[in-house]
Amino acid sequence: MSESVESKVLDQYIGKRLREKRQKLGFTLTDLAEKLAVSHQQIQKYEQAQSRISAITLYQLGEILGVEPSYFFQGFSAFQKKCGRIQGDVIVPDRQSSLNVLLIEDDAADELLARRAFAEASLPVNIFTVHDGVAALDCLRNRSTLVDFPRPDIILLDLNIPKHDGSTVLREIKRDREISDIPVIILTNSINFQEMISCYKSYAAGYICKPFDFDVFQKSIDALVRYWALTVVLPSRANGVLT
Repeated sequence: MSESVESKVLDQYIGKRLREKRQKLGFTLTDLAEKLAVSHQQIQKYEQAQSRISAITLYQLGEILGVEPSYFFQGFSAFQKKCGRIQGDVIVPDRQSSLNVLLIEDDAADELLARRAFAEASLPVNIFTVHDGVAALDCLRNRSTLVDFPRPDIILLDLNIPKHDGSTVLREIKRDREISDIPVIILTNSINFQEMISCYKSYAAGYICKPFDFDVFQKSIDALVRYWALTVVLPSRANGVLT
């Protein structure tokens, strides 16, 4: 890994550790910003590795959060190894392992149909479901995952979910540098043209209407699985990284 790439990875790791500690202590961005005497936008830039944190600022953050400055670097070697597992300019796609799908759906009947459709897909799929927008973001940011489910390869997002609606969840995912690379496919009961345009402008990777005919729906899900597992190469399913 080149020095510039390694430095960027370190910035991302420090930002991730900062966000996790802040959230664990129940601090909002504004809370921490006031204690550090900066804007909440600056804290967000630190957490998303858009701005490098100086040594002095790390020391101040450590005092505010009750940790030593070394806390922000703990575990980085393992993280670095994971991010840079193979060097070079060749990516080898992983076409053997199961596709990991996070389904964000609050309707029990629709969840059951989706699970059945994935179960009948021609390729293996691991699926995990959360039922509202807050739980979805918590899960993706590793704050409240109750089971050991891997980082999803793709996300299927219903727009009509409680707490944060699907459009809000989509925007939040794409604003977060740690999870913005995960493709989000909208899964909805009806297609509203303006709503669809809005989702694509918010970087949705696809927009699927749930048909009333299960066989048609199952074929759509099978095509989706085959596309994301076999046709494209996802960062989570690559055995190499570009440098």
